[in-house]
Amino acid sequence: MTGRQRRTVLFLALAGVAAWSIWLAGNESSSDAEDSADNVAEPKLRNNSVSPVAISPAPIPTPAKTREAQPRLALARTNLFPEQTWFVRPPPPPPYVIPPPQAPALPFGYMGRWQEADQTTYYLVRGTQPLSVRAGQVLDGVWQLEPMSNGILNFTYLPLNQTRSLRTGD
Repeated sequence: MTGRQRRTVLFLALAGVAAWSIWLAGNESSSDAEDSADNVAEPKLRNNSVSPVAISPAPIPTPAKTREAQPRLALARTNLFPEQTWFVRPPPPPPYVIPPPQAPALPFGYMGRWQEADQTTYYLVRGTQPLSVRAGQVLDGVWQLEPMSNGILNFTYLPLNQTRSLRTGD
């Protein structure tokens, strides 16, 4: 198709669209004119000496127009592009429950033991300070040493009555 033929086709399409628009506008305005012609009354003159006064009639709503306009307005007022998101609110966090108090970690390390007759002395270290302890003795006022069993020293934290263990390696 040459450029001249293409222009001719486009102009014909433009002319067709313009004619269709004019036809639609003419039909719509003629129906409006018919409706308004029914509602307008001619003013009457009482005597010839008085000049005629133009009286504009009060607008009277026409139910036929509103019925037709409702669907058009409803379509015009809908949101064609509503806000969309993939975000899903996470569930609310579970209520905070205060955990029960726990005994602190053991502040002692194991160095060795000395067994003499029926008495066993355990040598422990707290930081850099060495300690010698026997079963049943209370350390720092809160830790009580229990008798050794299976190579494990058990300490009882007296304020909470909880047990912590220390491996001896024996």
